[in-house]
Amino acid sequence: MTTIIAIETPEGVQIGCDSQATGGDKIQMEQPKVFVNNGAIYGVAGVALLANELRYADLPKPPAESSATDKWMTTEFIPALRTILEAIAPKRGEDDFEMHLIVVANGRVYEIGGNSGWVRSTSGVYAAGSGAAFALGALSAGASLDRALEIAAKHDPYTGYTLTNTTAAGLLAHAATAQGAPA
Repeated sequence: MTTIIAIETPEGVQIGCDSQATGGDKIQMEQPKVFVNNGAIYGVAGVALLANELRYADLPKPPAESSATDKWMTTEFIPALRTILEAIAPKRGEDDFEMHLIVVANGRVYEIGGNSGWVRSTSGVYAAGSGAAFALGALSAGASLDRALEIAAKHDPYTGYTLTNTTAAGLLAHAATAQGAPA
């Protein structure tokens, strides 16, 4: 599956992930597991089909006001996600579909599980994917985000290859630059 970590602090959001895909064979993914779409950041653990759909979908843009982000998540993003899930259901067949998302909007982190409900952690620490328990344990023991990813990769056979550590601000600035918009 993968390991995605997000740490929300008053200074911003730090995000880390691996680049391994496992489906019989281990391969290094060309496309990142964490990406920007229309002003929000998405980290997808589970089926690559969902990641591909979210990467290119016409998703709703987060509100300008941070205080309206929870409402946006509930009334705009989650319904859009459910529409995508319904559309890809026939493509999935009878597989054991697993979905775990980390969404960052307006400096707020949301964790979304298989029922498409969202939660926010009082600790500000989030992890998704098969290596999440290893990463959370490492972070709880005082490890840095980089070290937590390394520990997850060491102990989880579905986490590996290039490990990335970045910030939400950096991802959003890069996406804006790539689209030709001012950062």
